[in-house]
Amino acid sequence: MIRALLAAGGVLASAALTGCQTWQDRADAAALAECDRIGDEASRKACRADVMAGYAEARAKENARLEEAAKAADERELAREVYGDPKNRH
Repeated sequence: MIRALLAAGGVLASAALTGCQTWQDRADAAALAECDRIGDEASRKACRADVMAGYAEARAKENARLEEAAKAADERELAREVYGDPKNRH
């Protein structure tokens, strides 16, 4: 049950991340627009590569955070199965 809820939450979170622009997405778009204003081709490419690397790093951190949350939920679910629900103990 918990795993299904987490999976649904993950799908909704990824849909939210891809479906609408966040302030980070707008900041990245603005940074890319600034890169396009650079006259030197090599500098422009380096600027765009830096912006995209930062975007990829932020995405990887968010994915790692979501994965850790899912692992913690799985551990709690396993502990609940092994030891029982603490609310039902009398």
